[in-house]
Amino acid sequence: MTTDTGNRTAKNRWRAFARNRKEVLINIALMCVLGCSIALLLFLNQSLRNSVQEERIEAVDQIGYLLTERISQLKATYKAQVDAFAHVISQENREVNDHLADYFEKPEDWLLLDEEGNFFTLSGSSAVMVTDSRITENVFVEEDTFSSFVSIQGRGDYWAFTHPLKYTEVAGRKIIGLCRLVPAQTFAEITTVSLYDHLGSSYIVDPDGVIVMHPDDVAEDSLFQGYTVYSSLNSAGIKEAAYADLKAAIATNATYQATYVAGNVRWLVLAMPSTEEYELLVTVPISITAEATYAGLTYLMIAVVMVCMAGGLILFYNQHTLMRKRRDVQVQFAKAAAKSDFMNKMSHDIRTPLNAVVGLHALALESMDDPDTVRDCIEKAQISNKYLISLINDVLDMSRIEAGKMKINKDRMDLDEVVNHVMLMEGQAAADAGIQFTCAEKAPFPTDYIGDSVRIRQCLMNLVSNAIKFTPPGGRVLLAVERAPKNAQTDQIRFVVEDTGVGISEAYLPHIFTPFEQEKNSMTNSALAGSGLGLSIVYNLVKLMDGTVTVASKKNMGSRFEIVLPLQTVKKEEKAQKAASAEEDAAACAALNAALRGKHILLVEDHPINRQIITKLLEKMELVVDAAENGQVGVETFRASAVGYYSFILMDIKMPVMDGLEAAKAIRHLDKADAQTIPIIALSANAFEEDRQASLEAGMQLHLAKPVDVVELKKVLMRIVKGEGTP
Repeated sequence: MTTDTGNRTAKNRWRAFARNRKEVLINIALMCVLGCSIALLLFLNQSLRNSVQEERIEAVDQIGYLLTERISQLKATYKAQVDAFAHVISQENREVNDHLADYFEKPEDWLLLDEEGNFFTLSGSSAVMVTDSRITENVFVEEDTFSSFVSIQGRGDYWAFTHPLKYTEVAGRKIIGLCRLVPAQTFAEITTVSLYDHLGSSYIVDPDGVIVMHPDDVAEDSLFQGYTVYSSLNSAGIKEAAYADLKAAIATNATYQATYVAGNVRWLVLAMPSTEEYELLVTVPISITAEATYAGLTYLMIAVVMVCMAGGLILFYNQHTLMRKRRDVQVQFAKAAAKSDFMNKMSHDIRTPLNAVVGLHALALESMDDPDTVRDCIEKAQISNKYLISLINDVLDMSRIEAGKMKINKDRMDLDEVVNHVMLMEGQAAADAGIQFTCAEKAPFPTDYIGDSVRIRQCLMNLVSNAIKFTPPGGRVLLAVERAPKNAQTDQIRFVVEDTGVGISEAYLPHIFTPFEQEKNSMTNSALAGSGLGLSIVYNLVKLMDGTVTVASKKNMGSRFEIVLPLQTVKKEEKAQKAASAEEDAAACAALNAALRGKHILLVEDHPINRQIITKLLEKMELVVDAAENGQVGVETFRASAVGYYSFILMDIKMPVMDGLEAAKAIRHLDKADAQTIPIIALSANAFEEDRQASLEAGMQLHLAKPVDVVELKKVLMRIVKGEGTP
């Protein structure tokens, strides 16, 4: 018995030991799996952190590119103004008098520079003291318009665009330069912005690293808080050797990118040239901005690791990796599509009015002996010039709104003047379009109001302009204004813009105030279709003014937009009205060759101003021009012509009814002897490679981008006429 009992006890102990050993081994295995999973999690976390930070670096690169592009566009606009007026002045030795000043909307923003280095206004009576300027040095060595930053005593800082003048005498003075002054604040508002909820910023620095422009709301813990970039880096504990390459890039106005660690924060610093003198510096704490992106996902993965077994962890990792790859692919496709769509749209919308400006300047310079034609060209160029500026302003306004930097002023204003100004500015556009434009203001307002007259006018002009744009000839546009006292100090002002236009589909109405959105319809392709920002800007401005904006519309039955604003009343006061003078512009053009005399050309272009410009340019070459307003009319005109009557066809791409690509294909399929051989040249505001390829695939020989390059167009036409083949 004793022996049996001992044996059983020994067996029980062995079984207990074996069972415990198995449990220990399982626990050890589980701990190993858990340890491996945690290690894997840490690895994934670091990979995700690095991936997000790399994405931030790419995003900052795009921001820097967009900022410099905005600077280049604005710079090109002002340069074109200076070039045009410099050419006009140098053509004739004009006496300085009121006649010369009439060419400028703001004569005080223009200066003349004589050979003794003295600046004086267009009136010639007042000298201007310009300090810290290299204009007088550069005007002798530069041949084209150049920009610089200057300070003017008693006025402030300016961005100056100077064009050297040769052999020009004004009022007995030898004039060596024409200078256009742009407030430095205009440049600062474009280049100095806050990024990522004020964590990052952009700055303008001079070649010595001195910070000359910075955002008003720079964060207290920003990397650059000192007087210079280098003193700020030194204060952050970064040694001079570490930023030597950045210093060299700033000194030479070159592009450079680097990261620096200050404290526990990793900063990305991007340097890019902004002007000939200054560098654009963008700084973003990428470790902080990226943290919010990956932190939530990291905590989720930790929770999964703690509650799942090894197989679940492996499955989760595989699924997560697959999902992330799919998401990355979708994001990349979405980014590429959005970027392509936006760049295509902005390229078309900017090049269309720019084509009118360049062409009208060319016509003006060809007709210097005909003042009426010159004035007509400059006045028409102003329409496109103002639209081009409005596109840039829309983008800038939207950027300021999204960044929270848009300010609403609260000044005394006469609402009657605001409404009258809208009627005056939009009345001619309505008349030209054959549209009846009326105002239903019940009676003059008995009081003045406290509000932002500029932004109210901007909202009304956006709505009225849209109504005119999308209302066919013979239609009506109504601007109604009503007041309803809210209390003793406040009135509710209701603005209604109603039209009999094409209307808005029910499906598109929810997206009407979304930026860059436009409904597809036959009028979308018409001239100056817009940036897709106008209604979004109206919505945000009205919201900032504590008002509401609503829309009601039915397809093909017109639209009704209503703005309601609460405005504080004040006692009415008399004010003198100021007349606004139109801005004028001009540009240069090469003489056309008489070798094209008598050849017939078919021009297919829907934009009336562009059609007039190109027609006159071709007629200056002594060509016989027949014009068609859309692709369908162009096809029918060519079908009805005799074989060989037309030597070539100039075809716009974006047109209503039938676009240029469809028209070119239709012509090539006509049963007509010269349908396969007639040269067709695409003339379009779309200038990307895929647009050129689409033109060639449609049967065209060449794709020329707007604005029209007269010299290039002449070369192409002459080669066709001489039978040398198309380029």
